[in-house]
Amino acid sequence: MKLVDPSGKEVTSKENKRAKELEKQLDSKIEKLLEPVINKIKLSGAQLPQQQFMQLTSAGHQMLFNRIVFNLLIKSGVEDISEVLTEDDIEELSTSLKNQLQIVDPSEQGGNAPDNQP
Repeated sequence: MKLVDPSGKEVTSKENKRAKELEKQLDSKIEKLLEPVINKIKLSGAQLPQQQFMQLTSAGHQMLFNRIVFNLLIKSGVEDISEVLTEDDIEELSTSLKNQLQIVDPSEQGGNAPDNQP
């Protein structure tokens, strides 16, 4: 986690005890959030592939961050999301997300695409 000091200089959690403590607290909350799901998987005897576990963890992080942001917006008196998120923000993020997407041509998959099956 990185914090910015009042002058705008970035401070890493290794350099900042407050950030380090916040990081520990967040880790604890994420563990608490995921614990029931992990226990359910263990009790069922199912195996969770590493990729799916990473997706689950990522979803948990996203849920917590969304809730943190919503709570901060409410506490700071924001009544309309456009006060903190513009159409330019959406366009910029959409472009960034689109640029991260890699589309695979089915003909380059070596015949594994459903269209290539007899």
